[in-house]
Amino acid sequence: MHSEQKPIYLCRNSKEAFKLSQHFNSKEKVMALHDFINNLFKKHPNINMPFRVLNGIEEKLLWESSIKQYKKSSFDLSNIESLSETASQANRLIDQFLIGENTLKSEERSEEHAFFNAWRLIFKKYCNDKNIITFNGLIKIAIEHITSKDISIDCPIHFVNFDFRTPIEESFINACQTQIDVTFFVDTKIKPSIESRIFLNEEHECMQVVEWCRNQIEQNKKILIVTPQLDQIIDRLTSLLDKTFHPESFTPSLSQEKRIYQFSLNTPLFHLSMIYLNIKLIEFGARGFFNIKDLKNILCHNGWSNDQELFLRYRLIHQLERKRRGNVSIHELIEILETTEGLVHLTPSLMKHLDQIQVSHHEWREKRAPSAWIKTFDAYLKNIQSSLLNPRDGYEEGVYEAWKKITETVSSLDRLTDEISIQDMLETLQYYLKKTTHQHQHEGIFKIDILGFHEITYETYDATWIMNLNEHNWPTPQQFNPFIPIKIQHDCHINTHEKRHLHATNILDKFTHTSALVTLSYAKKMGEEDIFPSPILYPFISSKPHEDINFNYKKDTFNHDVIEYIEDNTSIKIDVAQTAKSGIKLLEAQSICPAWAFYEFRLGAKRLEDEDEENLTTRLRGNLFHKTLEQFWMEYKSSFLVSALSKDELSKKIQDIAHKNISAEKKKYPRILPEFFNIEEIRLINYLENWIQFELKRGDFEVKETEKNIPIHLGCLNFNIKIDRIDEVNQNKIVIDYKSGATKTLNEWFLNTYGELQMPFYALFASDKPIDAIAIGVINSSKPQWVGIGRDMELLKGIKDASCSAQYQSWDELLAFWRYRINDAAKSYELGDAAVRFAREKDMTYCHVKPILRLPERTLQFEKTKQ
Repeated sequence: MHSEQKPIYLCRNSKEAFKLSQHFNSKEKVMALHDFINNLFKKHPNINMPFRVLNGIEEKLLWESSIKQYKKSSFDLSNIESLSETASQANRLIDQFLIGENTLKSEERSEEHAFFNAWRLIFKKYCNDKNIITFNGLIKIAIEHITSKDISIDCPIHFVNFDFRTPIEESFINACQTQIDVTFFVDTKIKPSIESRIFLNEEHECMQVVEWCRNQIEQNKKILIVTPQLDQIIDRLTSLLDKTFHPESFTPSLSQEKRIYQFSLNTPLFHLSMIYLNIKLIEFGARGFFNIKDLKNILCHNGWSNDQELFLRYRLIHQLERKRRGNVSIHELIEILETTEGLVHLTPSLMKHLDQIQVSHHEWREKRAPSAWIKTFDAYLKNIQSSLLNPRDGYEEGVYEAWKKITETVSSLDRLTDEISIQDMLETLQYYLKKTTHQHQHEGIFKIDILGFHEITYETYDATWIMNLNEHNWPTPQQFNPFIPIKIQHDCHINTHEKRHLHATNILDKFTHTSALVTLSYAKKMGEEDIFPSPILYPFISSKPHEDINFNYKKDTFNHDVIEYIEDNTSIKIDVAQTAKSGIKLLEAQSICPAWAFYEFRLGAKRLEDEDEENLTTRLRGNLFHKTLEQFWMEYKSSFLVSALSKDELSKKIQDIAHKNISAEKKKYPRILPEFFNIEEIRLINYLENWIQFELKRGDFEVKETEKNIPIHLGCLNFNIKIDRIDEVNQNKIVIDYKSGATKTLNEWFLNTYGELQMPFYALFASDKPIDAIAIGVINSSKPQWVGIGRDMELLKGIKDASCSAQYQSWDELLAFWRYRINDAAKSYELGDAAVRFAREKDMTYCHVKPILRLPERTLQFEKTKQ
């Protein structure tokens, strides 16, 4: 044993090692496990090592290749990315839990298991042929050599954050114990005072956390926020924190200024403006054409060519807009530049660089090795004067360094793959950029740390708030890997309920000891649905939770000695927050007839309806359309992925999803004849096949959100809306709503001064970022169509822009009109306006409380109707 030596603190990964090293002020030797093992082999050069160890992204790419090579598989390879990630995870679990080949073969029960075992043989052969290895494979080799004393360890080891160990980690630790002293690092624990709080919904919870931050910072405290939903709430939390502490950051030139807070979750490189521009420039060279919107975004960006010519490029943009065409080739773009009077002589750099793009387009048709492509891209970006290669400040320097690391990593793929096409190279580069994150390191001291539940911290804080502790958030739902037999996963305790519960409890316990004052919180509602606290929470709560649902109930006192006759066209003003359960329908009713909204939505009056249990209702049919489309677009998130499917593959995918949903509904409604469902299934498939084909004619688009729940506050009214879909076209957001029944005209949906508010509501509140168009997809029709309006009619064929109405000069003016209508209706409802007042009787068609309104008598009473 070498107990006299200074110990090494061994962490699972580099991120944890970096944090612990900071905690020790670099006074102790801290290493990540993979660095430690690599160093062991470097100290013993006599041991033969594979050429290299695969990182996670390389492993996933090799699995893609292995799956594609196996020709007998019946899997839909259009979703190869998800398939390869699941297979890669299964392979890691097999190695981590030391599952033998005989065990896998003996429990092979399905096609999925057989296919995976076949893919795994190809993957292992590929690794053997290329002289490469996975990290778990490296650990196995290290265990053998440490146990046999071929590798010696010369100092004690403190294992950090290894409370839950996989069998392979346990074997490695046991092997180390044969040579040196091994201990498990335990950080100091603070005894906390814990309070728990309940909020109306997650948005309210978020707002109160930020208010708590403001109070703590005013007292000069250092605080910690922890959530299991960090990736879901990061945008909302960032926006609220910036509004509270850094309002100046909403000015573009100051957007990168240092913050008082820091997240553990960083931004994918692909989403950084500088990186995205350069990928688009490379893509333009590869494709040789772009749609007008993409070209406009490239031309008006100062990150390439000569930015002194930037204002002259807008003349070229103006010429492009006049063309009103879908795609423009690089050749056509050069022609437009040359034929625009005087422009070509004023923009010599732009002309030169467009010529370079055209030359590159013709040169990039041959396959090349990844390293050759990276050299080609570097030369290309240098030739067209990309600012990425010439950083001007610390932020740009950091982005450039991150870009260089990625390109160096991609270049090293030469040994793993043959020469590839420009399209495959672009996909690989983009995948690396999307999976690699970047955080600009500001100087100074952060007062607020924000962590996810799978992070680690060695800091101590003045106060801690652990939020989003609902059962659907924590513990994370149990998920079995489909490629490993369930019996094996149970027998090996890979993901048992007890193990998940214990692990989740330990993680929560760890964060409750980060400060002396700890707050635990959860929400009561998600939209209109009740949600519940995590079962993990109960052992930590010693006193009754403080329920802060933002309601102040008032007792009304009545003087029964005096009876006063009053007009019933007004009610009590609403001055406490309340949820508008019927959402937008309430405001629509208020704008048509205030009394309708008052009786139906405030008092809850409704007509008696018999539930039709023996027929397919319109609502049920509509739900089937929505559910099937939601599941389809959740899997195929862009036109690119859908267009890659053959007609037969597309048809089969729609049939599979439709059949699954129809089968589920059959079980829910046993009294409806199966024949009715069978007819509906045929009808559903027919309409959706036509609809998807119709959508593919749009051009390029990405589906960013499906069935998105959004909480909204208007005065005292809290709304919860669900949006069918949000698309992105050339960085423009489009809200899409499906209609499977009869629809209305453009004027009725969007331009009325009363009535319909659904789509205007979506336009204003669907996203923190501006919405550029709203559209209704009319599906249930022999001729599918779009009915919509937006900033630019080119965003979606069939919609109009604001100029279609003489009343509005621009999209922003139309948005302002909608905002006025919505705010006016909300204010009217809050003030208690309950008058029977409407413009047209036909607008009352769907009013279910007409008998209460006593329309004929109203003309003889107090209110002056405007019928």
